[in-house]
Amino acid sequence: MWLDSTAQRRYVLDGITELACFPRKNRDLTIENSLRLIECTLAPLLAFSGPVIIWPEKEFKTLTAAFVQCHKEAWQMSPNTSTALFIFPKDRGGLHVKMPRAIICSATWVHLTRCCQFDEGTRQLAEITYKDTLEKHGCLDMEDLQFEAEFLTWDQASLNSFTFACHLTSTIGIRVHRDSFNLDWIASAANVDLAEVMINTQHPIHIHLQNEQKWATVVETKEAGKLVKMRTENGDTFMMKTEGQDTITGHPTLREAIQRSFPTLV
Repeated sequence: MWLDSTAQRRYVLDGITELACFPRKNRDLTIENSLRLIECTLAPLLAFSGPVIIWPEKEFKTLTAAFVQCHKEAWQMSPNTSTALFIFPKDRGGLHVKMPRAIICSATWVHLTRCCQFDEGTRQLAEITYKDTLEKHGCLDMEDLQFEAEFLTWDQASLNSFTFACHLTSTIGIRVHRDSFNLDWIASAANVDLAEVMINTQHPIHIHLQNEQKWATVVETKEAGKLVKMRTENGDTFMMKTEGQDTITGHPTLREAIQRSFPTLV
């Protein structure tokens, strides 16, 4: 976060406005098909750029109103229908639609998780951003920050990615228990240490090799831990990098392969 996002915000708003007009102009669509169209397009349109651009609170309220209008048109309801109908849970007579705030909240946390996972520069930048906001608000960890962010305004929280994510969870009424830079995580381990652990444990890793999905184990390290020798179940061997993109073979790094094989071991 954050670049000049005026054009992207306009693109999202125009897309939602156009989508709101579509069911009205095509009344031959059934309500079911209109809802399916809304479901397949609205959330991805917002989630794609939501985590990396700033939405001023005033514009976000406009976005939310347009979002609700899309659902009203899909249900063929009056424009004066109460918004509460879409927000309330189904057991209270509502439709329980996932609103823009919840969509951006989910997308932002996924984005931050991805930034913290791989040692490719974004992790270092994310850690600086994280430590800056902890220091600024006098917090010890993410849970403290979520409590503190509850008392910030939307525009104040938007100045930092982690603060904004915590503000969203607090205002929605949920808590995320996460330690993004725990030293015991795979992302925090040195490449050489990670390779040595895989050699000692011989845990197989799932990897795409020669147009097939295969399991392979780490046999040895080479070039001071920059490369590892891998062996498949069939005895075939190949090399894999522990850092940097492999532009020749297209193989992921060892760290990426581990996290794809065992996604819970972040």
